[in-house]
Amino acid sequence: MPIRIDNIELDETNIEFFLAADYVNFSNRLIFLTGKAGTGKTTFLKYIKQTTHKNFVVLAYTGVAAINAGGQTIHSFFQIKPSIYFPDDKRLRKKSSIDDNDKSTIYNHFKYNNNKLEIIKNLDLIIIDEVSMVNVDLIDLIDRLLRVFRNKEDLIFGGVQLVLIGDIFQLPPIEKNELYRYYDSQFFFSSDVIKNNQPIYLELKKIYRQKDNEFIDLLNRIRVNEVNQSDIDILNNKYNPEFDITLNPDYILLSTHNDKVDSINREKLEKLNTKIFEFKAIIKGNYPIDKSSLPEKLLFLKEGAKVMMLKNNPYKGYHNGKIGKIVKLEENEIKVQFSDNTIIDVEKETWENIQYNWNEKEHIIEETVLGSLTQFPIKLAWAITVHKSQGLTFEKIAVDLNRAFAPGQVYVALSRCVSFSGLVLKSTISHGAIKTDPHAVAFSKIENDDLPSQQEIIKYKSDYYFRTSIEAIIKNKELKKSSLQIISSANDLSKKNEVLKNKLISFEKKNAEYVELLTRYKHEYIKIKDENKILNEKIKWFNTSSIMKIFFMRLYDNKINS
Repeated sequence: MPIRIDNIELDETNIEFFLAADYVNFSNRLIFLTGKAGTGKTTFLKYIKQTTHKNFVVLAYTGVAAINAGGQTIHSFFQIKPSIYFPDDKRLRKKSSIDDNDKSTIYNHFKYNNNKLEIIKNLDLIIIDEVSMVNVDLIDLIDRLLRVFRNKEDLIFGGVQLVLIGDIFQLPPIEKNELYRYYDSQFFFSSDVIKNNQPIYLELKKIYRQKDNEFIDLLNRIRVNEVNQSDIDILNNKYNPEFDITLNPDYILLSTHNDKVDSINREKLEKLNTKIFEFKAIIKGNYPIDKSSLPEKLLFLKEGAKVMMLKNNPYKGYHNGKIGKIVKLEENEIKVQFSDNTIIDVEKETWENIQYNWNEKEHIIEETVLGSLTQFPIKLAWAITVHKSQGLTFEKIAVDLNRAFAPGQVYVALSRCVSFSGLVLKSTISHGAIKTDPHAVAFSKIENDDLPSQQEIIKYKSDYYFRTSIEAIIKNKELKKSSLQIISSANDLSKKNEVLKNKLISFEKKNAEYVELLTRYKHEYIKIKDENKILNEKIKWFNTSSIMKIFFMRLYDNKINS
């Protein structure tokens, strides 16, 4: 039976995908899983979440990335206050020096309740998504916290397996100049724990977004900054400064800055001569809202507006990033038409903010919903920032990279498009605009020295299935014992039930006798009552007759005497 994630059938011929899943599920190794744009890293994360037998949590650097991944931010999970932490930081020591006036230790700066401690102690696996955005100091901090609070200081990450997912050639961490005092780069791989413990470097190689091999090769050269003048010329042949998004509704503009994108969307919306509607999101509990949040807390729309879908919904026929136009708009109804002329009724969707809790009874880590946001899964889409486009796929894009400033921006923008024919440049691209961090290039060339062999994976699997089989047998014995106890109890109840049935029969028999007696006594009572009535009448008659006799006797006596 085909394997499906989000109702999308997985490619069972993708050897790297399922080998990587085996490494995650059947080893305890530190893993970095990467892949070019469109190779299925997000799908891999969802697959692991659905199939792993391990106690795990999913973490990410930003709130948006955490919600998209279905997890928590690193800071909220580990309760990290905004700061920079170096490995020799006093806040991370277990004991203070005698001559130090500051007596605080790691236990003063990181205080976990019993629930969080149980989660930390019982973790098997931590998955960090979009790891390219995580600053280097956080990785060493996570290592330190896990070693201390799991009481396993001799093991990296306290014996917890870390799986780091992301593309170091896409969006990098936010620059923090103070980090260069200690680290070579801002990237996670410059941390002490990663440098001293080389991860298994796994790459998903099969690209699903693009089919054109020449375009794929061009994107690969842009990704690692190996373009030549011929590549630049090929790209700039797509330059068309007069290209108008309004006249080309199938295209979306990608730009590098929020202010430009917001201005374009606002201007295009205002020009529509239709009624404006405001849709307010329903927020329950604790749900983070900031400028980068998708969906938006307040959504302003008009009929004729170009919009982008923000969720995958195969049943409705749209995916995250699909472009359409609003053709009908009412207070609680939105109809969107796509380029293939299909029209769908858009229904509200819910995004959840979760935290992890320990289930003592089941001995597993569970997700608890802290809050949620319910809103129509669309946003204005005449333009979008390169940053917010990460992970999305578009049929046709117009790209304005005039103000590209960060490494990977050009690659992220161009790789959103499924084909070279669907690409238009609103600004030319120079060699200088294609930036790649040299540390990222160097790290990408690291070869796996001790990659687990297929035989080792088979052994891991065998050990796991042997373990689970033994556990199943034990549980089966426990169930059998419980069943016997239940049967024994049932027999006891059956015996007691028989006694009760006999008593009931006895009571019913006696009750019948009592009913018969009562009926008889009732008849006797009525008979006696009737007799009593007759006697009373007779007595009354006798009393009356006696009085009359006396009366006549007196009359008689008087007559005689006279």
